[in-house]
Amino acid sequence: MSALTPYETLEPDEDKLVAEMIEAMHKQQEQDYPPGATGRAAHAKHTGLVKITFAVEPDLPANLRIGVFAQPHTYEGWLRFSSGNGKPQSDGVKDLRGAAIKLHDVPGERIPESDEPTTQDFILLNTPAIPLGTVKLFHGVITLGQAKFAAKMLPTHPHVVTGLAKAVITPTSPADIPYWSNTASLLGPDQVVKYVLLPTSTYTSPKREKHEDYYLSDHLQEHLSQTQATFDFMVQVRTDPDTMPVEDIAVRWDEEKAPLVKVATVTITQQDFRTAERNQLAEELAFSLSHSLQEHRPIGAVARARMRIYSGMAAWRHKRDHRTKSI
Repeated sequence: MSALTPYETLEPDEDKLVAEMIEAMHKQQEQDYPPGATGRAAHAKHTGLVKITFAVEPDLPANLRIGVFAQPHTYEGWLRFSSGNGKPQSDGVKDLRGAAIKLHDVPGERIPESDEPTTQDFILLNTPAIPLGTVKLFHGVITLGQAKFAAKMLPTHPHVVTGLAKAVITPTSPADIPYWSNTASLLGPDQVVKYVLLPTSTYTSPKREKHEDYYLSDHLQEHLSQTQATFDFMVQVRTDPDTMPVEDIAVRWDEEKAPLVKVATVTITQQDFRTAERNQLAEELAFSLSHSLQEHRPIGAVARARMRIYSGMAAWRHKRDHRTKSI
């Protein structure tokens, strides 16, 4: 593991809490899935794995021309839209919605945690801040389960429970909503940033009175059968360490104090993603904060925990199923 940066502090009992979360998730997966068909421990259901291009903007400010954004270039990659629950469920159930980007053929030195030599991943959620702002709170949800955790927290921390309730949504389409990184990353040696993905498509999916089990995939496929989908990929550079913490991701960084700056355009070309081959690839690909250049190193206790959990669970899942991980 990488040594802590000057921007980070170790959370009390962090290693112990992470180890207990991994153990609890292993046990849950063994209960939920037979060997040979092990799903992901989180974001188990993908609502679309789509090919993308990631075109870096020309003429960026000098402080942003770092790592992936060092020069104008168009990367190819994948974007996996997903629902946050650890077991596949109907799209009509309110849930966290994820967008995980994997760029290919990215040159440069990786962080020690990376097990992929040429990729850069960005992991984002449909909410700018997560009420589970610390490893301890994530540990509570994973080891107790959502219902018991909510019952325990409601008397003393009602804002955590209500915040989670507001974060789960039924959007019109995965391509119609914004996504945030929640956790912070370095941008070079002396800048701390977060990332935001903002939808910019001219087409938006219609609202439905009834949400069918696969309506998110249906709407995304309908969109891509007619035209491409686009997003602006934004960087938010931290300007005030006192009000923009690294170690508590429950705090949203003020976008007036730290404006968003566009650094790339994400384009989902017209395509048919609802194929057996694409579904298989969606299961074989592993997305993780640990797939990162040194210049984009994720930081903070929750990011450190997610790197260990995502990579460890992916390796365990593929080993259990005798499945080869795709890159």
